[in-house]
Amino acid sequence: MATVSYPKQALKLKDNKIRVPLGNTCKRWFGLDSFLIPMPSNLEFSSLKELRILPRNRFFYWEACL
Repeated sequence: MATVSYPKQALKLKDNKIRVPLGNTCKRWFGLDSFLIPMPSNLEFSSLKELRILPRNRFFYWEACL
């Protein structure tokens, strides 16, 4: 598995959650077009530049680049 990064232009804030798009292939295969990540209370969405999803030790971690 590889690291996936999303620029801020691809992300949206909806009900205090970050909406992460998955693409047309995932929507066609699984019927899922996006997933939501809770927005941390100590960060502001306007200061977010990039979101990275990292696969590590059979888990997925996400990091916000400011």
